[in-house]
Amino acid sequence: MQRYVYLDAFADAGETQAMLLYKEVDADYLLIDDKRGRTVAKINQIKTIGSLGVLLQAKRAGLVPRVAPLIAQIAASPVFMSENLIQTVLELADEATKLK
Repeated sequence: MQRYVYLDAFADAGETQAMLLYKEVDADYLLIDDKRGRTVAKINQIKTIGSLGVLLQAKRAGLVPRVAPLIAQIAASPVFMSENLIQTVLELADEATKLK
């Protein structure tokens, strides 16, 4: 596997380090939410998962009973998530009407 990453002109140092580490340890996924960062990761053939994807996996594994309250906590923070994304995740978690 290549141990370098292609970057764009706006490369974030932290994301760059994370992508290099992903390749170094031959990770399964890179946890990243930033849309631009995910695009750069895709160019580098890096599989990504976002925070909401991790929550879905945790629910499916029985580690959390519900994702809606956790999504509400994230939504109350400065982190931006589109309403469409939130609704999609809630539907996938079978919690479409249980945000609060």
